[in-house]
Amino acid sequence: MLRLWACLLLLGSIQIQAVPFYGDSSSEEVAEFDDSSDSTHESSDNSSSGYDTEFVPLEHQQQPQGRQETAATVPAQTPNGVEQKPFNVDTITTDVNSPNPAIFFQQSFPFFGNEFFNSFGGFGFGAAQEPWWKGPNVCTEKEEDETVATETEAEETVDTFGQERDGVTNVVRSPLFGQFQFSVNSCAEKPNKHVCTKIVNQNGKKKTLTLTRQCCYGYGRPRNADFTTPCEKIDIKDVEATASDMGAKQFLESARTAGELADMLGAGSGKKVTLFVPNDAAFMEYRGHHQQENNVEDAKAEASKPSIYKLHAVLGEVQLEDVPNEKLLQTELPDQKIRINSYQLPAALGLEPYRFAANCVPIEKHDKLSEQALVHTLGGVLKPLTKNLMDIIRERADMSIMRTVLEKTNLSAMLEDDKPVTIFVPTDAAFDKLEPHLRRALKEGRGCASNILKNHLLDLTFCSLATVPGAKTTAYNLLGEPLLLNRTHRAANQTGPTPIYINNLAKIIDADIMGTNGVLHVIDTILPTESALPMTSLMSQKNLTIFQRLLEASGYDDQFDDLDNVTIFAPTDKALQNTEWARMLKEQPELLNHNLDLLEFLNYHVVKPMIKTCDLSEKSLPTVAGSSVRLNLYSTHALFSDVMNRATVNCARLVHFDDESCGSVLHQVDRALTPPKNNMLKLLEANPNYSKFLELVRKANLTQLLSNDSRSLTLLVPKNDVFEELNESGEGSKPADPMALVKTHIVEDVVCCAGIIPTNWPFVRSIESISGQHLRITRDRRPKIENAGVTKCDVVATNGILHEINDIIVPRPQRQQQQRPQLIPPGAGYQPQGDFDVFF
Repeated sequence: MLRLWACLLLLGSIQIQAVPFYGDSSSEEVAEFDDSSDSTHESSDNSSSGYDTEFVPLEHQQQPQGRQETAATVPAQTPNGVEQKPFNVDTITTDVNSPNPAIFFQQSFPFFGNEFFNSFGGFGFGAAQEPWWKGPNVCTEKEEDETVATETEAEETVDTFGQERDGVTNVVRSPLFGQFQFSVNSCAEKPNKHVCTKIVNQNGKKKTLTLTRQCCYGYGRPRNADFTTPCEKIDIKDVEATASDMGAKQFLESARTAGELADMLGAGSGKKVTLFVPNDAAFMEYRGHHQQENNVEDAKAEASKPSIYKLHAVLGEVQLEDVPNEKLLQTELPDQKIRINSYQLPAALGLEPYRFAANCVPIEKHDKLSEQALVHTLGGVLKPLTKNLMDIIRERADMSIMRTVLEKTNLSAMLEDDKPVTIFVPTDAAFDKLEPHLRRALKEGRGCASNILKNHLLDLTFCSLATVPGAKTTAYNLLGEPLLLNRTHRAANQTGPTPIYINNLAKIIDADIMGTNGVLHVIDTILPTESALPMTSLMSQKNLTIFQRLLEASGYDDQFDDLDNVTIFAPTDKALQNTEWARMLKEQPELLNHNLDLLEFLNYHVVKPMIKTCDLSEKSLPTVAGSSVRLNLYSTHALFSDVMNRATVNCARLVHFDDESCGSVLHQVDRALTPPKNNMLKLLEANPNYSKFLELVRKANLTQLLSNDSRSLTLLVPKNDVFEELNESGEGSKPADPMALVKTHIVEDVVCCAGIIPTNWPFVRSIESISGQHLRITRDRRPKIENAGVTKCDVVATNGILHEINDIIVPRPQRQQQQRPQLIPPGAGYQPQGDFDVFF
């Protein structure tokens, strides 16, 4: 009962969800391995359904201790016979190449019938039922293999505490006289087969014991049968009668008429044979197509070629549940193979747990035993494969551009290799749809053209039958980016296959063109990826239209596209719309062609190397134009002032960032960047409104400080009218110490207006002037520094920035300028002098 309560508590605490499948659809059973056929096993059949279920090819479903596969469960039935589904699935995600696939649980939960509780090895309500492989008509086969354990395997078996590990499949026994033994038990159940494997690693010797229980010859179990359904005698017929029952008699009749059927069946040698037989509709369509194509009156003569028949026959008994994904089967026709692909379907669909394909031709019915062969039926006729995918592309007149680009980027070698691959090939007409910059980059094979092509490539065979109508199928390309494939629902009057769309953009117009090394699908639109777009194309996509049009008008757009490992700070359209360059672009665009001043302006927005926001730091960076820009970081968190989450370049704020483009990165800024021409002193000298403050600077003998280009300063400048107002009010007598006043208005740091945020007590911020005084900064209607408001922000100089202010800064009395708060309180007798003393 303790185990039952534990299961109930677990069920109440977990969140049921569907995750990507890894490992065959198996009920993994834990059992102490027993050589006898009546050994005790615990059977569990766990699964769940949910929204966004996923599947992967069987090649990614191999467990280290062998295949583990479960028989599909029978959907629960209500008393009136209507199928009961515990979860409604609106969207299915079929994850064909997930980088980190996990386990997909297949058990549906008809809460709370005996089927659920009896899945826990006999605990539950009602009598415990024996599994089919303990029943009658079950034959047992044993295999034993002994090898020397590798160093890695030996290390993995060591239990440093010498205690028995309480696990599901692993047992490590305590060392006895310096010895140790490690064993792994695993069982996998298939519709007609139950395989248990025990791996024992003892003192460096690895022994593998395999016990296979399956229905004896002439006996079988219905597909999707309950785990208790025993092996029952089946009616085994002649191969032609069997094919006829499966709706595929025409092909074998034609083979017998051509005198090829006996050879296909092993010519009486007694060898086991597997036949892949096209169904009648597919074979008749094949006949009609070849009669029309070859203008032959007797279509049977064309269909009677020996290669057609032997291509569909394989020596050996090939049960599809035992065939790994991407397996190549040698046919009876020399040099011709059949590629088997398997795709798992979510249990929520209520369909077969797997879809199988032979050379991307759907396998409709499978594993039907006849007297002479094991029979699978196909939804099409297999054709001899003699060309790899690159050969097919070279022969297609409508793929000439793709052929050229593949060869220039050296990706053609991948399509000539033996490893399986899928390529979505755009036609030449698809290239004509591209905007000019991207089309040029692709045709020349320059920049990130290879990345755009890799967006069209998968490192597996992806047949169109892997998609489900009305559902979402996700496959990962060579860039590791997902491709979302949608197969539409069939319309009421629609004939033929329903169309498939990729990323809701490209339509597959010709699917499942097989080569010797994979499959090719023809699409009508190129699949773009931001990481491979030329910079000008990316600007257009991000609505930076004015900056992009300036590049094109200058004639230097191709030069910008060829830049590599750079960072571009592009002003937004709002930032540029009132500039002189935008006016000329609108009124006199001809004056911008190869305009050197415009080129300098554009180059000033480009720095090397490529820097993403996570790598930004406060420093000056040289631009392509030659002069430098200054990067600054600020925090907008009132409490966490050390967390930098705002960046500026020459005090222009980054408003959108980290758009990668072909080895470079694009950041958007809210202000156009203009190279500064003057230092602080020259800015004061050039503006007559600053003459009174300039007079104080000279009296304080600080002109050299403000002209030093190696410094990074913030200068706070009151206008002349501020001094005049003070004189009129009688408060403006000349300061006794001009140096102290001027130094109060100079900060040894760059403090842009974007870095000044609203703050309230107790989270008050301050900056320190070069006189050592702390000046409080905040923002209400405008940035404010102590008692002065900033009326003009961020005038950029070669050695810092200048803010124009509306008052002379009067610092707090020195007695209020205490240190920052201490974790250990001051000694006895300490009396705070003001409200802020405990914080500053």
